[in-house]
Amino acid sequence: MGWVAARANLIPGLILQAVAISLLLAYYNSAAVAGWLQEVGNLKRQWGFLYTAISASVFCGLIPWLFRMALPPLRPRRIVGELVFGMVYWGLICMVADSFYQVQAWLWDSIQGVQDANDWYVVAIKTACDMLIFTPIIAAPCNSISHLWKEKDFSFKALSEALRGRWYHSIVLPNLVPNWMVWTPGIAVTYSLPSLLQLPMANLIGCFWALLCITIAAGGKTKK
Repeated sequence: MGWVAARANLIPGLILQAVAISLLLAYYNSAAVAGWLQEVGNLKRQWGFLYTAISASVFCGLIPWLFRMALPPLRPRRIVGELVFGMVYWGLICMVADSFYQVQAWLWDSIQGVQDANDWYVVAIKTACDMLIFTPIIAAPCNSISHLWKEKDFSFKALSEALRGRWYHSIVLPNLVPNWMVWTPGIAVTYSLPSLLQLPMANLIGCFWALLCITIAAGGKTKK
């Protein structure tokens, strides 16, 4: 099942990776883009986790919801519930991700003795830790379980029944393969930036990915 999803996400994944790499190149080669992102980084420094929660709620929760509302075939059945769920979930999970980014920055900056170390091997190690530790242990299970709960009409009873048996194998693992294939280059791009810009970049990539998936889903439903 995971390989099937990975093949289905191949083209949108390549588009996502191209966008992420383009943003990285623009940051290091365009004074205008670097200046704009630096202002974003200043907001992140000033507001901390409050910025994280609000930006994640807007980019990963609100904007994709508004996009779905604009496409009649994909309008959610529970309009308010979907909005609240999306904004709360992404605000919370991105604060957890932001904490992980900060731990990685502290750890590897301490080892290197350089602030915002972004040598290729440091980026590779951070990406590996993210994809092989944070994603399978925290991010993927939280994402799978929370969205399953939403699909079960926010019923804890129905969720507990669905999680009986080998739930990790049946619910989480199928999402890991496409996650690794699609997001590994994007996460590498994220860790190539200064620490204050990593969460904002992840939000931009996540927003673009959500809109891309919604567009593809809308095209599929229109063809039917």
